[in-house]
Amino acid sequence: MTSGFRNPYEYPVSRAVTLPLASANGLRRLAVGFKNPPDIALPVSPATAVCYLPPAQQNRPLVILAHGVGDTSAIPCHLLAKALARTGIAGLVLHLPIHSRRLNPEFKKRFYKLTREEWFELYRVSVINIRQALDWAVGRPELDPERIGISGVSFGGYIAAIALGLDSRLKAGAILLSAGNLGKLAWSRSSRRFGKWDVTEEVFNEQQVEYFKYVDLVSNRGFEWIPPPHPGYPFDPYTFAAAIRNKPTLFVNALWDEYFPREAAREFGKAAGCPEQLWLPTGHATAWLFYPLIRNRVINLFQRSLRNKTDGS
Repeated sequence: MTSGFRNPYEYPVSRAVTLPLASANGLRRLAVGFKNPPDIALPVSPATAVCYLPPAQQNRPLVILAHGVGDTSAIPCHLLAKALARTGIAGLVLHLPIHSRRLNPEFKKRFYKLTREEWFELYRVSVINIRQALDWAVGRPELDPERIGISGVSFGGYIAAIALGLDSRLKAGAILLSAGNLGKLAWSRSSRRFGKWDVTEEVFNEQQVEYFKYVDLVSNRGFEWIPPPHPGYPFDPYTFAAAIRNKPTLFVNALWDEYFPREAAREFGKAAGCPEQLWLPTGHATAWLFYPLIRNRVINLFQRSLRNKTDGS
C-alpha cells in the first residue's frame, strides 16, 4: 500500500469446508465452500466449488476453472475439468458471484443494469474467490500447490487473467473467449446486451493514453505501488499483462466475438507476451462448436506447463 492506495485483492485467509461427493465416471469429487470476504459490497452468498480428482493419486497438478455470465457457461468448465482429471490433472470448477446460486433475487433481476461500481466489485470478489481456492489447494494431500493453473471462459477468462498476473501461485493459464482493456471493449463491442461506452473518439483516445501510462507504471514498478487515476484500472486484465508474460498462456478467441472484439483480443495477447493464440471462425457463444479443439489445446497446455520435472507426471 502507498499514497492511500489499498490493494483491492487483499483479504483475510479463512478455512474452507470440504465434503465428499459421489464419484462420477471413475472420478472422485469434492464439494468445497468458502467464506465471503468481510468487506464484500454485494448481496451474494459465499463461493462454492466442485473438484474433480484423478482416481487414487496424490500430489496432482490442479487447474481452477472459472465460468462466464449465465449458468450454462459452467457446462464447458465441468466438461474441461473432467477431461483434465482423466489425464491426471485435477479440475476445480468455481462458482463465481455471477452464478444464479449465489445471486439474490433482486440482484439477479437487474443483473444487466448493474452500476459500474457493482461490476468492479464482481471482478474483485471473483478474483478473491480464485485466491481462496488457491489457499484451499495448499492443504490438500491430493494436490501439488506448486503446480496450479487457471482457465476461464468469457467473464471467467477476464478475471482469470487478472488472477494469473496477480498471484504467483498460478503457473499457467488458458484464457478463453476474453480479453483486456475494458475501455476499448466497452467502446468497440457490438453486443446490445451491455451498453456501449458512448463517447467521442477524441475522448476515447484521451482515456486510452491515460490508461496506458498507468499500465506502463504498473509494469515497471508493480501494481501495489501505483495509485490508479481511475477506479476501474485495477479491475482490468490488461493492467496485469506484463506479469503474465513469463507464464505459459493459451488464448482462444473468436474472430467475430460480440463482447471481446478481435482487435482488443489481439492487442491483449501481444501485451501478454504474444502467447499461443487460437482464432476460431465463430462468434462468442458459437465458439463451443469447436469444443474438441479447445479441449485438446487446453489439456496440452497444462500437460506441458504443469508436468512434474522429476517423474514426468
